[in-house]
Amino acid sequence: MKKCDICFKDYKGDAGIRIHKSKAHKDEPLGGASTKDKHSKTKTAVQASYGDYQTKDFKFKCKFCDKRTETETGLRIHHGIVHKGTTYPEHSSTDKKASRTKTVLDAHGTTYPEPSSTDEKGSRTKSVQDAHGGNHTDDLQFNCKFCDKTSQTERGLKIHHGRVHQDKDFPGHCYKNSTGSTAATKDPYAKSVAKEELLRSPSVPLDMMVKIDKATVTDQAIDRLSDQLEECKMSKKDSSAASEAMNSFTDSFLTELNKISKLKWFFFNSGSFYDKTRNSPDEFDLMIYPDVQVSVDFDDKSVLGFYKVKMVSTRVPELDGTVTRNDYIRPEAYKTYVFELFDRVLQKIREGRRVTKRVKSRNSPAYTIDYKAIPGKKAIDVDLVPCFKIEGWPPVAKRLDPKWISYDSVVHNAMKSCDIVCKKCPHDHPDNNLLWRLSFAKAEKMLMKHANSSGDSTFKKDAYRFIKLYICNMKDQFPGKIQKFSSYCIKQFIFTEFDNWPKKPTEEVIIQRNILKHLIEGLEERCIPNYFLQNDNVLQFIPTDELNLLCRGMKMEYEKLLGKKRSK
Repeated sequence: MKKCDICFKDYKGDAGIRIHKSKAHKDEPLGGASTKDKHSKTKTAVQASYGDYQTKDFKFKCKFCDKRTETETGLRIHHGIVHKGTTYPEHSSTDKKASRTKTVLDAHGTTYPEPSSTDEKGSRTKSVQDAHGGNHTDDLQFNCKFCDKTSQTERGLKIHHGRVHQDKDFPGHCYKNSTGSTAATKDPYAKSVAKEELLRSPSVPLDMMVKIDKATVTDQAIDRLSDQLEECKMSKKDSSAASEAMNSFTDSFLTELNKISKLKWFFFNSGSFYDKTRNSPDEFDLMIYPDVQVSVDFDDKSVLGFYKVKMVSTRVPELDGTVTRNDYIRPEAYKTYVFELFDRVLQKIREGRRVTKRVKSRNSPAYTIDYKAIPGKKAIDVDLVPCFKIEGWPPVAKRLDPKWISYDSVVHNAMKSCDIVCKKCPHDHPDNNLLWRLSFAKAEKMLMKHANSSGDSTFKKDAYRFIKLYICNMKDQFPGKIQKFSSYCIKQFIFTEFDNWPKKPTEEVIIQRNILKHLIEGLEERCIPNYFLQNDNVLQFIPTDELNLLCRGMKMEYEKLLGKKRSK
């Protein structure tokens, strides 16, 4: 069976999909052919449903070279990087109501037009984001009125305000009303602001979006979430059997590892099985680290989230081959050595006969195995991640103060340590072969495990499970097309949503569809902030095609939660 990449319907073969597209998606080019009228631009079925959302039509061509992009934003990114010293050519933006062109200064000192945005209610102003999704120069920063915090985007300032100054009104901003005049309002979420504008703005916190969402909650949507909740639940029988098998495996593995190595090795369980958000008991993550003291150069801010690690312990002969003359530890050499130890361990332990090593990308920090622990059941996916444990909370990370966790001890313990893993740095850097990736796996586990501990809602973890389920279903439908977007990305997104979770009990359908709205906006903007590291975008290295596919899938899930009218 094959699936249509527009509406996800099943067909037996390519011929069936081509016939289906020729009837159901007439505007979608078939076999690379473009159906273009002389006087109008072709729109795909997706564009017709969700506005002028760009697909694989590389119609924007650079005036200075042969580069083509899908969107004008992409062209601006290219222009800002490659042609910094030249002026961006102006284009006009036209809609049904009016057309105008406004030149603004982007973050690279070049000029480009700001398209006007007009809806049925009238025109409204939009803040211009530059080619990097909102990174502006210092003169375009947003300053907090209550402290010294500055943000490069208004969205970032509102997130800061919601976390730190919850008891104060957000300072006023100007909005254009339908008559074209500019009116200042003390509260940007006041009734004078059009509801449609609030819903479209990614700056609106989740609790405000939920409050102004008056769309009908349907029986169909309620049943859908209920069915998905059942699908997300793990069988106690299966989970207990998998947990017992993993405990036996871990004990044997660590015992043998400590026999063949002169170092003392420890581990901790991470991942969604242990924070109770796993959909099925078939994946386990183990962080494995030696009793070695290291230091991290957090003062080096050249590559956010990647740092050099230096040996502090007295000389460890076993690791001599991984350490430079200046006592810096090379991540690739360390990973290679530890992986060789893992190979030797699996040859000796009894469980090793049921293990198959999986070949993964060279850049992956994990040693992955398929462990056939339970006869007749799916093999368990086990990720063994070599790392170093860092005592204390790094100064580059934000201090955690989640209002959705009622136990102070949880937050305190979450900030006791972090880890550094052998994740390949994707940036060009003089010390690229010495850079390690900062990991907050332990803090993520503790925060997610206690997400439902405060407030009336027990839906927080379920909301996260549902998004994971959507992504898993899409991976099954489009094998190999969703590889970079992972549970890690979803966690960073959902933690921020938790910070603005509605304080009063609310219909779960309303919460979930507004979470999806925020996720769609993040995918369209190519930006989801790292919850632990400011100014770090977890989507920055995910391919555009993958994000486009995810965005279409999330929009369809959002539409399903609107559904039909609820029966009385």
